Amino acid sequence: MRKFLDITPNIDFMKLKKFGYIFSSIVVLLSVAVIYFKGFNLGLDFTGGTAIQIRFEKPIDIKTLRDALKDINLEDSVIQEVGKNKRDYEIRVSLKKGSSKEIYRKVKTALDKHFPNQYEILKLDYIGAVIGKELREASIYSIIAVMVAILVYVAYRFEPVFAIGAIVPLFHDALITMGIFSAFSMEVDLSVVAAILTVLGYSLNDTIIIFDRIRENIRIRGKKNLLLLINQSINENLSRTVITSGTTLFSVLALYLFGGESLKNFSLALLIGIIVGTYSSIYVASPIVADLERYLRKKGRKYSQVGV
Repeated sequence: MRKFLDITPNIDFMKLKKFGYIFSSIVVLLSVAVIYFKGFNLGLDFTGGTAIQIRFEKPIDIKTLRDALKDINLEDSVIQEVGKNKRDYEIRVSLKKGSSKEIYRKVKTALDKHFPNQYEILKLDYIGAVIGKELREASIYSIIAVMVAILVYVAYRFEPVFAIGAIVPLFHDALITMGIFSAFSMEVDLSVVAAILTVLGYSLNDTIIIFDRIRENIRIRGKKNLLLLINQSINENLSRTVITSGTTLFSVLALYLFGGESLKNFSLALLIGIIVGTYSSIYVASPIVADLERYLRKKGRKYSQVGV
């Protein structure tokens, strides 16, 4: 491991920047098309539905309860443990599955069959679509606010060219992640929105670290051969990128495989985002900075000096 950390490779990443542009453009356009024509499979948080809180006489696990709901085709419902005694659970069912009365009747039938006289229903709540609409709007505003804050921060810390190079990959990462969820009709709820916001922060962190190294190298060598300098900066950070992204990826993969049904979509969004975010830091953010600098130089325009 020590030897691996000490080695600085010499990979020509910028040689493939045109391929990166083409590949990213195709995937983003496909994602936008899928989202536009197919939309999202919105979860209960956004559509409204029914929430049933249950208490069992003896502790049971979520898998046992989910297996019991298979008889009524509600095994994909959100099931959350309330407290830590493994006796109290909340089952949340989307409005698309039926009315509150219908869901209550189905759940009671399944529980009577698998847990006769071993439970009590503590509470039955209806989550209205109005609340779901408010949550949808709040989620959209949250993502927009994050994008704007990042744009201002990077423009202030570096310079406008770097700000553009940092913000474009964020749209890239978010659109591809949401496009995959839309294409495969995977449920989008608040946990997925939280995962996307987390991914934006993770992707930005990776990009900022590369930009920091580029800025340091520019101070020393100037901008005469920016492509070569960007390549060098990415290579110098490659060991860190591999180790950080690799360990995070394995952790999230373990969460996806063993975290249970309720964490499936959250961890999947993180998995997709980490892979796409690492790729975009190298093949989207850095090439944009190089090409914008070259374009502005040809036009004779000057921005603030890097590192000032």
